[in-house]
Amino acid sequence: MMILDRRSFGGILLSAATALAAVPAFAQPAGPDPRRWVEGRLGAVSRLLSQGRDGGVAATEARDAQVARILNGMLDIEELGRRALDPYFGQQTPADQATFVSLLRQLIERNYRQNLESTLDWAVTYGPSASAADGSAVVPTTARSRTNARAEPVTIDYHLRRRDNDWIVYDIVTNRSSLVQSYRDGYTRIVRDRGFAELLRRLRQRVAALGTRAAVNP
Repeated sequence: MMILDRRSFGGILLSAATALAAVPAFAQPAGPDPRRWVEGRLGAVSRLLSQGRDGGVAATEARDAQVARILNGMLDIEELGRRALDPYFGQQTPADQATFVSLLRQLIERNYRQNLESTLDWAVTYGPSASAADGSAVVPTTARSRTNARAEPVTIDYHLRRRDNDWIVYDIVTNRSSLVQSYRDGYTRIVRDRGFAELLRRLRQRVAALGTRAAVNP
């Protein structure tokens, strides 16, 4: 079994980080407790991933699709992308904005699907959620390795906002490193120096590379 150190675990969460429209079990509006909302969805993902890949290709593809549906419904990719590209996102055409969000969604989903299974040997504990006057909330969690007692714990804070009667995650902060800020640091520099078209080209290239890797190592 792969043992992840603090940096590699945090990197998986940031590259994943990621989360994905809810399965039927989550079709009803969530209750007011954001901690239970996050814990329920991450628990469902962990149970699916714990099934492994012993059921054959069709079963694995069905499982991965179910994981993707849960995580895509959990994370607000459009809001994440908007914040990460501020102020450049609003300067693009609606078509280019939609293309960027679609590529970002694929990138997060494929990274998550390929990497999250490696974190199943980490135990996650949930702290009390904190709510703000604007209706947003933060759910703090701490992950500790079950197989490496010397590995330092990792903190993962989920930042949520209300969407209708439900919650949605708009940022994940791992060891004080924001997913939104991480993307902003890289993406805005590309747009500023090379243009938005270059950012889309690189995202397409990255998504294609992840797809090729998945085909070689299903």
